[in-house]
Amino acid sequence: MELTMRDGHSKVAVDPAEQAARRAGWSAGAEAATAGDKLHHKPFLFKHGLATSPLFQTRHLIDVAREASKRPGDVYFDAGKIDITDKWGNIPVPDMPVDAVIERILTAQAWVIMKHVEKDPRYAPVLAEFTQFVHGLAGPEQSRDILNPEMLVIVSSPGRVTSFHFDAEINFLVQVAGTKDVWICDPADRSILSEADVEDYYSGNITAGKFRPEFQDKAQHFVLHPGDAVHIPSHAAHWVQNGSEVSVSLSLNFEYPQWRSNVYQMNRIMRKLGLDPTPPEQSQIKDTMKSAAYQAVRAARFGVNRLKALRSAVPQGQHS
Repeated sequence: MELTMRDGHSKVAVDPAEQAARRAGWSAGAEAATAGDKLHHKPFLFKHGLATSPLFQTRHLIDVAREASKRPGDVYFDAGKIDITDKWGNIPVPDMPVDAVIERILTAQAWVIMKHVEKDPRYAPVLAEFTQFVHGLAGPEQSRDILNPEMLVIVSSPGRVTSFHFDAEINFLVQVAGTKDVWICDPADRSILSEADVEDYYSGNITAGKFRPEFQDKAQHFVLHPGDAVHIPSHAAHWVQNGSEVSVSLSLNFEYPQWRSNVYQMNRIMRKLGLDPTPPEQSQIKDTMKSAAYQAVRAARFGVNRLKALRSAVPQGQHS
C-alpha cells in the first residue's frame, strides 16, 4: 500500500492486514485433490499460517470485541462449566462487558464469539484470501452456491466445552492459539440428526437435535493445534473440548442460497400435515416447487400480520 507523506513524498508501507493475508498460506496439502468432493459432505483438514499474526493476539482482539459490541447481535459470551448436552440460552451470561470477560479468559470458563469481524478493515483481506482458497477447492460450479463469507473469532477458556450442535452454514474451524479436540458427525447419518431435526432448525429452533452417548463412537475425532483447520460440513453435528490453554480460533463460514432453507421449512409444514416429504437435493423439480410454495406461504403470513397490525391501529368502532 502506497502512502503519501506530509512532505509530499511517498513510500511503500506494509498494511498489517494485507501482510497477515499473505502469510496465511492456506493449503489443503494431500486433501487438495478430494477437497472439492468432500465440501458439504465430509470433514477434511487443511493448514494455515495465521498462528504468528499479531491480528489474532488477545490484546488486539479485546479492541475487536469492543467494536463488535457496538453492532447489535455481533457479540455473544457466556461463562460456566458446560456439558456436551447443554443448550444455547441455558448457560449463564456474566454481568460485565465483553472486554472484561476476555481479560479474565484464563480463569473465567468463558466462551466469547465475535461476528462479522471482516467489517474491520484490518481483517477483511484475510477473509478475502480465504474465500479465494475455498472457491479454488470448490471449482466454478460449486462456488456459485458458496455465498456471503463471514469471519467469526472465538476466544475461550482452557478446558471449555462447546456443546453438541449443528449449523446451516458451510463452516471452516481455524485454530490460531491453544488446542481443541473436535468431534464431527456425518451430516448424512439420520440416526444422529433426523430430517425433522433439520427442518426444526430452519424453522427457528437453533438447539434442534439431541446428543446421545453412542455418537462419540460415530464421530470423527480431530485434534487441532495452532496452524491446523478443519472443514465442518453443513448439518454435521459436532462438539468441542479445549485443551489446557486459552484458545483463539476462527469460524470462517459461507451461506447456501435461500432456496435450501425454503425447502426445509416447506417440508416441515408438509410433515405437520402428516406427509413424508422428500429431502432437499434429491429432486430439482420438487425443490423448485417447494421453494416457490414456501415463498408464497411466507408472503401470505406477512400480509395477514400486516393487516392485523393495520386493523389494531384503527380506533375501535372505525373498522369498515
